[in-house]
Amino acid sequence: MSPRVPSAVRSTSGHPATTMTRRGWMAGAAAGLGALCAPGAVLAAPHPLPSVRDVPRRWRVGYAESMPYGNYAATLAAILGELERMGWTGALTGMPYRPGQTDTAALWSWLAAHAGSPVLDFVADAHATNLTPDGAATLVRRLQDHGDIDLMIVMGTVAGVALASDAHRVPVLAFSCTNPIAAGIVAAEADTGRDHVWAHLDPRRFQRQLSIFHKTFRFRRLGIAHDDSPTGRAIASLPDIEATAERLGFALVRRHVRAPIDHLNQYRYEVELTTAWEALSREADAVYITYGRWPLDRFSSLVRPFLKRRIPTFSQLGPEEVERGALMSIARADMAGIGHFGAATLARVMAGEPLRHLPQVYFDTPSIAWNAATAAAIGYRIPFPALLAADSLHGVL
Repeated sequence: MSPRVPSAVRSTSGHPATTMTRRGWMAGAAAGLGALCAPGAVLAAPHPLPSVRDVPRRWRVGYAESMPYGNYAATLAAILGELERMGWTGALTGMPYRPGQTDTAALWSWLAAHAGSPVLDFVADAHATNLTPDGAATLVRRLQDHGDIDLMIVMGTVAGVALASDAHRVPVLAFSCTNPIAAGIVAAEADTGRDHVWAHLDPRRFQRQLSIFHKTFRFRRLGIAHDDSPTGRAIASLPDIEATAERLGFALVRRHVRAPIDHLNQYRYEVELTTAWEALSREADAVYITYGRWPLDRFSSLVRPFLKRRIPTFSQLGPEEVERGALMSIARADMAGIGHFGAATLARVMAGEPLRHLPQVYFDTPSIAWNAATAAAIGYRIPFPALLAADSLHGVL
C-alpha cells in the first residue's frame, strides 16, 4: 500500500514523489524558501549594538516557559552563550547544558550563582515552568511589584500569552512561540502593540515547511490534529496552514484534540490523540504533525498508525520527532543565529532602546531532516539528491 496521492507524481520506486535531481531539488527548495522569506531589510537593526558600558544599572532577570522542552533550553543556552561572547556575563564554563536536554531549572539555578555579569542578575527564585493559569496569575502579581523583576525571558506560546499582559509593565522577551501575532502576544511585525512586550517572529516558517512537504509528495488531502481553542489554533499556526492549503490547492482533514490541563489530564489527551491520528491515517494522503503536549519518549508509539498505513508525516516541531519516527521536518541548522538575535535584543532593551519598535523578525537557513527507517516502513525511497541535501538523517543502522 502506498500513500494516496496523484499517480502523476509517483517515482520509479512506485511511491509518490516528484522526479528530482540534486540541482533540481535544491533549486526548488531554495525557490520555495526564497519566495516565502522576509526581505533582508526587515532584519536590519536600527543602531549599532550597545556595549555593557552603555547600561547604567543592574537588571534583575526572570524566566518562564510553557513546559520543559528541548528547544526552550537550547534557545536559552544560545542566548547565554552569545551574552558571554559579548562580555555581558563572565565565563560560563561549566554551565549545565547539553544539547537535547529539556530542563532549564538547574541551568537557571547555576546562572544565579555563577553568571558573573556586571549588569545582569539571574534571580534564583524567578524561574517558572509548566506555567498554569494560576501560576501565571501569581507571576503577574509578582511583576507588579516594582523593583523585584526588571525583565522576563519567556519561552513558548502559552507562557507568552500569559505574560503579554497590560497588568504589569515589566519588559517581556518571548521566544519559541509558534505564531506570536495569531496568539495575540504582539500586534504586528513592525509594531509589537505594547511598549513592554516583544516576540521573535519567523512569520513564514510554517508556510515554508508545508511548501516543501507538498513539493515532495503532492498530496491532495493533508491531515492535521490540534486543540480547537484560540491558543490551540495559534500554537498549531492554523492561519498559516489554511493560507498554504488555499495557495497550493490541497484540502485539510481536521481532527480536534483538547490539550491537557495538567499531568493528571495527560492520559485522556493521549487517548483522544490516538483516536484522531488513527482517523487521519485512514482519511488523509499525508499528515502534518502540529505541536502537541506528548512527551517525546511517547512519540514513537503514538505515530504508529501512520507507519502502519504508509502515510508520509512532517513534524512541525523538528528533528526531535523525526528521530523518533516522523518522516521528515525542517528546523534550524544550529542555534547560533537566534542566540545572537536574542542577546542583541536583550542588550538593546537594557541600554534603553524602546522595545516596541525593535526588530522582531529573524530567520536563518533551515536544515532538512529525514528518518530513513520510517521511509522504508512506508515504502518511500528518499531520492538521492534529497539525501545529499539533508542536514540530519535518522533511522540508519
